[in-house]
Amino acid sequence: EGKGVIVLVYMSNPGASDDFGQLVLRTPRGRPRPQYEIFAERAEEWGADGAVVGATRPEIVRKVRAKLSDGIRIYSPGVGTQGGKVVQASRAGSDFFIIGRSISRALDPERVAQSFARESITLS
Repeated sequence: EGKGVIVLVYMSNPGASDDFGQLVLRTPRGRPRPQYEIFAERAEEWGADGAVVGATRPEIVRKVRAKLSDGIRIYSPGVGTQGGKVVQASRAGSDFFIIGRSISRALDPERVAQSFARESITLS
């Protein structure tokens, strides 16, 4: 009690498609499907609290959002250094953004963090 589950559905790194995008041949529906679709369905079935979907793939965020109920939040890594964009990910359905290197490696981390915060607030 008092704990939650966040399901890793699709990462933000360039090689993510090799794992999360690979086709699973044996599925309950009988047709090959990308692994991330199955992970998203499991998140919904299990009543997960959240799902991780890379901001670098807004088209995947959109597909996953369509499979999840409103109560399941999408956490999106990959904003900034990896190329993910706050506006695109938000419009696709991301609820929260995970921003690491763009802030931690900046000459002025506070200014960069505030810039990302302002960008995300304007979306509300």
